[in-house]
Amino acid sequence: MKLLHNENGVALITSLMFTAITLVITMALLYMATSSIRTSGMIKRYRTTTEAGYAATDIVVKDLIAASFAFHNLSSASNPYSTYMTGRFATAGNYSPTFSNCLRAKLTTPKSQWAAACSSTLDAKSGTDVSFVLNSNTGSPFSVYSKIVDTMERKFTVLEAYSASTGWTKRSKTITQAGNSDTSATSLEGGSTTEGAGVTVPHYPYMYRIEIQAERQTNATEKAKISVQYAY
Repeated sequence: MKLLHNENGVALITSLMFTAITLVITMALLYMATSSIRTSGMIKRYRTTTEAGYAATDIVVKDLIAASFAFHNLSSASNPYSTYMTGRFATAGNYSPTFSNCLRAKLTTPKSQWAAACSSTLDAKSGTDVSFVLNSNTGSPFSVYSKIVDTMERKFTVLEAYSASTGWTKRSKTITQAGNSDTSATSLEGGSTTEGAGVTVPHYPYMYRIEIQAERQTNATEKAKISVQYAY
């Protein structure tokens, strides 16, 4: 005899379907939870690294560049600029920066007058001008790399007197320079670095583009890159 309405096994199939649906929902919830945890961790690392980059920027522009200006003329064959500046900051807090000789030229001369060996690429880790270690309250310290990649060029036309066979006369002369800020200051906090008593010429600040990169010493992918337009 043939059974036309046999329902044997329907309950099993139904239970298996509900089990499969439950498993799919559970896996989706687990995926959402793990993704949320991963995203939160990424945001935390990003914010920590970005804050380290901002802190490094403050150190570079408010401390190191100002101090470098004050001593940019101190150099000799036995004690070059990079050695002098690195030694001067050997006990500067916890970061003890190191300097390159190119920084001296980049501070006071336009990019067109830099030596060929002085790097101007946007990669702060290549041909670095200043590097130091920035400690962190959580995790390993950050390695900081800073480089001036451009110093604005200014051209001025002036009149100068010169002696000729017909006597003294005047002629136009073009002067190319980066700026005329006072280079004797050692700090940008609490004082002026741009003018002094008796200054009668217009003030033309030194204008720089600075690239700064901060990265974890134990994880180079955890890094922040900051571009700064800075006037001294």
